[in-house]
Amino acid sequence: MSSVTEEYPTQTLRVTNLVSYALLIVVNVASNSGMLGPTNAEISQKYSTPLTPAGWAFSIWGLIFALEGLGVIYAALPHGYNENGWKERTVNAIGYTWQACWLFECLWQLVFLVRTPFGMVACMVFLLAALASMLFGLSRLYALNRGQASLPSVLLYVLFFLPTSINAAWLSVASGLGVLIVPLSYGHTAHLEAAAAVTAAVATAAGLLTLQREKDVAYGLTLVWSLAAVCAKHKRVQNVIIVSVIGIVLLSIASAAAMVQKHRQRKYSPMHGGLGEALQG
Repeated sequence: MSSVTEEYPTQTLRVTNLVSYALLIVVNVASNSGMLGPTNAEISQKYSTPLTPAGWAFSIWGLIFALEGLGVIYAALPHGYNENGWKERTVNAIGYTWQACWLFECLWQLVFLVRTPFGMVACMVFLLAALASMLFGLSRLYALNRGQASLPSVLLYVLFFLPTSINAAWLSVASGLGVLIVPLSYGHTAHLEAAAAVTAAVATAAGLLTLQREKDVAYGLTLVWSLAAVCAKHKRVQNVIIVSVIGIVLLSIASAAAMVQKHRQRKYSPMHGGLGEALQG
């Protein structure tokens, strides 16, 4: 059973969630509109690595931000609390991890504009910190779900678990990309392709482990999306393409297997419907 408290989430948590999310949106709009200088797309073009995905892949941020925004609004509303304790436990499981991730993402956005080698080192640190924050929140949600055969609300899954899972998976690739940009910013490109292939392999292995342990299909499919975008952009980078294609195949198979397994579990479960089932596909 999870040790996450069933107490009503504090007003501080609910209010700071709203304020932090608003700040996240303001910083992203300002950065991507060019109000603060060159856009992310323009800077990313300058620091393109063999792991940089095609531009369309970044549209996933729209889904992540939309779901997180709905999540913080729903967390702030009184509806759903004290009915069965699941909303309390879900919101408390996430706690301040979303806010921590958003803070590091905002810092990354601002420092990325500096476009210096030291700035790229700082960006790498911020991305890794954002990933660690989101993975910590995701691990708490896994623990919450693991103690139950089925959780009672698909809404809780869509507004809390899904954006946490997608964000964590996407950041696992983005942080790897941030690591690769550091030597590139210093002019060291000799082994960049090999490093990109290793990074893609590590992300794939982490995804397979997550699918095997938690049956988190959203995490696996987000990695498939990311690797497909890498293949679309770097058709001539042989090593990265090979590793990415293998990753796509393995993650797709593992995601399908997870969905089938959970379908069979639901078939024989005394409880049907809810967050736990939605989580598993």
